[in-house]
Amino acid sequence: MSNTVAHKLLRTFFKRSFWITVILALILSIVVPLVIYRYHLRQYEAESAALLNRFIQREICFSPHDLLDNPKSLEATVSNINVFMEFGDLVEFRLWSTDATLIYSYHAKPLVGHRFPNNPRLIKTLRSGKTFVEIEDTRDSENSDLAEFGTLVEIYAPVFVDGTVRGAAEVYRKAPKFELLTAHIVLVVSTAVVIFMLLYVLLYGRFKAAATSIIAYDDKLQGAYRSLGLSYFDTIRSLIKALELRDMETEGHSERVVAISLFIGERLGIPADELDKLVLGSYLHDIGKIGVPDSILLKPGGLSPEEEMIIHSHVEKGLEIISTIEFLGPAAEVVRYHHEKWDGTGYSAGLNGAEIPLTARIFAVVDVFDALISERPYRRPMSFEAASVVIQEGRGKHFDPEIVDVFMGISQEEYARLGNEIVDRGIHHTVNAAVENLLCRLNVDGKGD
Repeated sequence: MSNTVAHKLLRTFFKRSFWITVILALILSIVVPLVIYRYHLRQYEAESAALLNRFIQREICFSPHDLLDNPKSLEATVSNINVFMEFGDLVEFRLWSTDATLIYSYHAKPLVGHRFPNNPRLIKTLRSGKTFVEIEDTRDSENSDLAEFGTLVEIYAPVFVDGTVRGAAEVYRKAPKFELLTAHIVLVVSTAVVIFMLLYVLLYGRFKAAATSIIAYDDKLQGAYRSLGLSYFDTIRSLIKALELRDMETEGHSERVVAISLFIGERLGIPADELDKLVLGSYLHDIGKIGVPDSILLKPGGLSPEEEMIIHSHVEKGLEIISTIEFLGPAAEVVRYHHEKWDGTGYSAGLNGAEIPLTARIFAVVDVFDALISERPYRRPMSFEAASVVIQEGRGKHFDPEIVDVFMGISQEEYARLGNEIVDRGIHHTVNAAVENLLCRLNVDGKGD
């Protein structure tokens, strides 16, 4: 059992680890290229700016505006620019004067001679004398003629003559393309998978041994917990037997009410956990009477008001007994409320209707009926038919009408059959099963907390 659970735990662990590795590899395969691309792009921008500044220092050491009055100088400069563009992988080269007039453009020739005082990057370069580099989206209207080249690196560099800014050069250079599926991506993914496989091989044996040990320890712990719980319950069962020995007329009462209550609960279709509470509560319902004096418990005649108060106190005494054992807590519903009445005239909380827990409402019908057909110190037992009449009369007053209707569907033969089964098999297996179920739920809930 432990070995099977350990294998299942290991499969789950490594399956989740594998998918986590795959997800991390995919994330890295996207993030790493982006980081690398951004790094190379920054280097590319710095390299482009340095390349342009070196060209300006060597080839444009005059005011660009002077080219308008010197055709030969313009022709020589354009020739140098063309060579530079081919060498530097450029797509556009523009020269500006200090008043933002376009002196030369490789592509936008119709704009030459026009002023563009609203070009913020140009004005910033002319005023500060600094070089500015940024990525340009050629989809905007200003550079629509360059759209075919895609994303470009745009550079504005000042032209100095004798230490004074006398113009500016504007250059567009093709930006490096971002490629997702490259060799280093395959390397990242492959490395992640290989690392996972190595970890799997190296750690599988240790994980298996640790998981098996933990699960085996947990099994032993749960077994000890169940054994301790059942030992506690054996003590409680001894108290129930001691109570019945004091009052021989009620011998077997606890077993009978458990069987009939369970029968009614199943017919009502209540959940399994509620059935377990009903079984345990039915079995322990009168455990508080262990603290009631024999002179009152076995008194053949009527009870005085003071004696009735002492009898009623068995509810609180029962709650005190079971409250010391955690797993008996679910029995408290029946122990506390089984003397409540549908019309609110019961004790000890005076609840009415659906305020009374369902398990207590079921048990109340069964408890009264079994008491009526059993011999008591103060009266003879009733017949099945007479007791059924009493229950029917209490419908909507003492008892929940729906539960009475279900109970009245039990024939005398069925009742007798259940009684015979108790004589033959006892009720301990049913009670023990309920106790084990409650222990398991308590253990699971305790882990969840």
